Amino acid sequence: MIKERVMLIMNPEFIKKHIKIIFPAIGVSILLFLYLLGVWFFTNHFVPNTKVGSISISQLTVKNAQETIQTELEKSQVMLTENDQEIGYIELSQLNVVSDTEQVLQQLLSQQSATKWPMYLFISPQGVDEIDEYVAFDSGKMEALLANIGVNNDEREASRDAYIGVNDSGVYEIKHEVYGQQISAISLENALESHIENGNNKLDLSTAYIQPTIHQDNQAVVDLQARLDQMQNIVITLEFAGNSVSIPQATISSWIYVDDNQEPQINTDAIEQYLLELNKEYASLFQTRELESTYQGLVTIEPGTYGWYIDRFTEAESIAAEILAGQDVTREPTIGGSGYGLALSEDIGPSYVEVDIVNQMMTIYLDGEIALQTAVVTGTPGTNTVPGAYQVWNMEEDSTLVGYNPRTEQDYEQPVDYWIAFDDNAQGIHDASWQPYFGGDAYLQRGSLGCINTPPGVMPEVFNLVYYGMPVIIF
Repeated sequence: MIKERVMLIMNPEFIKKHIKIIFPAIGVSILLFLYLLGVWFFTNHFVPNTKVGSISISQLTVKNAQETIQTELEKSQVMLTENDQEIGYIELSQLNVVSDTEQVLQQLLSQQSATKWPMYLFISPQGVDEIDEYVAFDSGKMEALLANIGVNNDEREASRDAYIGVNDSGVYEIKHEVYGQQISAISLENALESHIENGNNKLDLSTAYIQPTIHQDNQAVVDLQARLDQMQNIVITLEFAGNSVSIPQATISSWIYVDDNQEPQINTDAIEQYLLELNKEYASLFQTRELESTYQGLVTIEPGTYGWYIDRFTEAESIAAEILAGQDVTREPTIGGSGYGLALSEDIGPSYVEVDIVNQMMTIYLDGEIALQTAVVTGTPGTNTVPGAYQVWNMEEDSTLVGYNPRTEQDYEQPVDYWIAFDDNAQGIHDASWQPYFGGDAYLQRGSLGCINTPPGVMPEVFNLVYYGMPVIIF
């Protein structure tokens, strides 16, 4: 029976009949074996055509791939050029290049499909395109490399960010960014990392130039310019005492500046100076007056501390805020002092103290009527009583006058029963028990240091008649 089966199988006709089935079956078995072998192999190895950057890690384990990447990086050689001229070669091993790819390689291996390994013989699987973030250089070596290739940033133009600056007309505008040729260790490192990623063997140093980070179309720069345009074109009109003054836009522009943080700021000191000049032109505090005096008839009164004025310190802050807000405004400024709204011929009013230096007489008027008259002693030549329109701002009893006598070159302390201060130069009205007589030419020999020396017997009444804010007119 067995012999008959052997004879049947060996029969040429039988072989010829079944050969078309046997060979394909053997081939399929071999392919299936190879496929399963590949599946098993690529469970722990990277499939064909896997790359990290430009470095192939096909058929390698994670450990072998790490070693290959490190080796390839260390032996990588780069030609440095600038302006189409060769500068020299460097090897990344000179920079102590280090790769840290274990985590990304483990992740890459876990994401690949080992069952699809045959298809990756013809197409590339997902790899790691950007290797630069896993590569680091020794910064100290990089600095040395810059020196070795002759890079001297002091001889190279620096890049500059776009910023807001003043043009020749004093108007703020966007200044375009500047592309320089300076190179830093960081910028060269970034360029080398890009080289690694692209697999190039030539590096133009222009790709390592430090680049400006803020460009002319930067939204923050554009928005700042728009805000500055609005601020520079603002119209601020101050209306006071029948006057209407619009601050020139060129003047407003001169007050605006941009700080180191590219934030708009206002120079309030400059505004205060502008308001001071405005006061000198308009404010009664700075104007001369005419007064019908008791003994001399019509006299001219020099400016002093009496009168109204624009409060330049408070007002400067208000104007600065309005400029920053960028909105047109018309308003009355902050006013200080006395007599606002009155003509110069009326602002002193009917009650005041009159000190006539020529006649050495002091007269107190209340409601237009003489309430008191007395001879006085004013400042001696050299320490003259300063003429002007003043007002009482302080009143004390049993006070001690303290100061320096330039004639004797000695400090002094002088007790007085009454003290009435009226200016900002330590001038005041007080009793003077040391004066043997008052009026006439007493001031030429025994004059004061500028104060109005008043007879002790009269001073109590003077103290009772005057009040805070009462004008004191000296001429």
